[in-house]
Amino acid sequence: MTPTTPTDVRRELPTPSRLVQHDPVTVADPLATLRKAKRRFDRLQNLLPDREARRNSLLADAHADPLTEEEKALREQRKARGEKNPPIPGRGRRPAIARLIGQTERNVRNLHETELARRHKAGQPRRLADPDAALSELRQAQRLMDEVAAARDAYYEAIAEALPPHINGTRPTGSDADRFTEVKAITGLDPAHLRRIQRTALEKSVRRRNCLGHS
Repeated sequence: MTPTTPTDVRRELPTPSRLVQHDPVTVADPLATLRKAKRRFDRLQNLLPDREARRNSLLADAHADPLTEEEKALREQRKARGEKNPPIPGRGRRPAIARLIGQTERNVRNLHETELARRHKAGQPRRLADPDAALSELRQAQRLMDEVAAARDAYYEAIAEALPPHINGTRPTGSDADRFTEVKAITGLDPAHLRRIQRTALEKSVRRRNCLGHS
């Protein structure tokens, strides 16, 4: 007697057509990806000066503002009278600010001094905002700076992906030469710059793979 398969089980068995049917995988055109990445980078790059100025202004206001000679004298007078001096706004925040914006403490100090010099030249007060309020807004200002950097990295990776492979001492020929010309036209960059970007992206990719291999 031939064994039979229960009806409810037969309905669940995949048919040959179910096994081979799947959604087609679309491979993105490297040149289309490059154009999109360049548009985004160009747009954000145009916003960078304003974003950087805003970040530096908040950094200066959140940072400890050096005391003027008059302020120092007032504090000495209070101290001589046995009075308690008020805390200096922003004192001791340099390490926290450095961590927040991903810079060294020396760079934070340089940015702070540069911003104070700019304000002095422009006839502006040494402090434009409350230190605590400035510190609370600094994180978002840095995120906007980081957004530009991320767009730049994505643009460079798209350039490296769109370029034909490079062999030292040779020039691209045939379809590779056509592709190189297209990338050059899209980016407006000279060949040496394109190859540096490609080499840097390749080195980063190798480092990422090595890190994953050791993790």
